[in-house]
Amino acid sequence: MGITAVRGAICVKEDAIVSIEEAVAKLWKAIITENHLEETDIAFVLFTQTGDLKSRNPAGALRKGGWCKELPLFCMQEPEITGMMPRVIRLLVVLKEETRCLVPVYLDGAERLRPDLRQNGVASETNVR
Repeated sequence: MGITAVRGAICVKEDAIVSIEEAVAKLWKAIITENHLEETDIAFVLFTQTGDLKSRNPAGALRKGGWCKELPLFCMQEPEITGMMPRVIRLLVVLKEETRCLVPVYLDGAERLRPDLRQNGVASETNVR
């Protein structure tokens, strides 16, 4: 068995518990929907968050939403880099399979992190259902 992964990121409106929980839920639903994933496809999920998001752990927010009860989730702080985009949560969903056509998802301003992918079908506000 091999592995593959899909990335995503979202900008959070403000450092508040509800804002972080809503952003995590939105990003998770978009990743799952765009890539037709089932929880059984996933090996583990890694999160990072910028240092200005202190109110809620994204992994805890995902579990509170009722997802990933049996999956390993791990959250880390994003390294502080001068000029970095504020209030961003990133995730890496690692799948238990070698190949699959995967769509990275960048939402609510996080599309600016990967402008090279925008024209290649990256999910955004306009095409996430």
